[in-house]
Amino acid sequence: MRTSYRIFFFLFVFWTSASVSADLSVGDRVTLVKRDQGVPAHPAEGDFNVSFRFTPGSEVKIEAIGHWLKVSGEATDGRGSIGWIAKRYVANSHGQNLPEVTLASELDWCPPKGSSEKHPSGRLRIASWNIENLHAKNGESVYPDSVKRRDVDYERIKCYIRRLDADILAVQEVDGEEALKRIVDTDVYDIVVSKRDADQNTGFAYKKGLNVTPREDFKALNIERERRGTRIDLEHNGKTIRLMSVHLKSGCFSNESSSINYACQVLQKQVPVLEQWIDESARLADGFIILGDFNRRVNAVGDLVWRAWDDREPANADLTSITADMPISCRDNRYTTFIDHIVLDKRAANWFDQASFRHVNFRQADKRKWNKISDHCPIVGELWVE
Repeated sequence: MRTSYRIFFFLFVFWTSASVSADLSVGDRVTLVKRDQGVPAHPAEGDFNVSFRFTPGSEVKIEAIGHWLKVSGEATDGRGSIGWIAKRYVANSHGQNLPEVTLASELDWCPPKGSSEKHPSGRLRIASWNIENLHAKNGESVYPDSVKRRDVDYERIKCYIRRLDADILAVQEVDGEEALKRIVDTDVYDIVVSKRDADQNTGFAYKKGLNVTPREDFKALNIERERRGTRIDLEHNGKTIRLMSVHLKSGCFSNESSSINYACQVLQKQVPVLEQWIDESARLADGFIILGDFNRRVNAVGDLVWRAWDDREPANADLTSITADMPISCRDNRYTTFIDHIVLDKRAANWFDQASFRHVNFRQADKRKWNKISDHCPIVGELWVE
């Protein structure tokens, strides 16, 4: 039934797109749909930047036909203008929107949903991703100058998460649970986001078939209103693993950063707080994993932050960063060192398959949309918990 539905859907999209194009010709004059906002005009086909808006309900002339239409007409400020519009903004003979093909055509590479159950082999795939100011609503952002997304952008991120097929995904920079629900399949994943009353938060998405218990936020990291840690406990293959998603203060990336830098002053307060949690967790019977955006190049030789955490006191505070000595693969490698990390204690490191590490780049076909996805790429690794 599901396969038949998909076939029908794509045939429907193909047929509607073809019939719309067949009914229109260059030089035709058509009427735009009536709507509260002006009709967005784009500088080129497939370019989602909005140059201006056409007056809704006005008549425009078709200059070129592709997946979108290049039209000339009246802008909302009264000027004559020319730009590309999606076909759904042209009213048909009944005054209704023509079918929108953008989602189907742009996301035809999207993988199917994964399973909500734990992997039958017992493998545990964990990942971390800072999704850059993920707001819950179309056209809105966490900060005025940060990324604004629409339906297709949320769906594209969801496709990348399907590609990861992580059992547990730690996330950063999400504006609450409603934002996170927009980019995961909620029948595959349960979610938890920190309860901090702010726009950028940490959280987790984890497969429903896993035995996970959400824990209270790690509020001690909330220094100078910085992000809390989100914590969950996982029972897996007879072991308990404590996981925390973190997003530390940005702006103090290395030893070379000035100690009088405000960001460094805040980070210097967070470091001993996290070290205390590491030491206390190392004394417990359960292994632990810290995932997230550390905003620090901890793999650099002699990094003072890493030296404070990885002191092997207690013995299980012998830490492993799975990004150490691994290649960068993100957005044409404009950044050359990792600030996102997955950190394992001594016990969890024994379960880690080093060959499984991946820095998951975005498709070159999506290059013009990279800024709508994130300025970070996911990091992924697999554990065989025994």
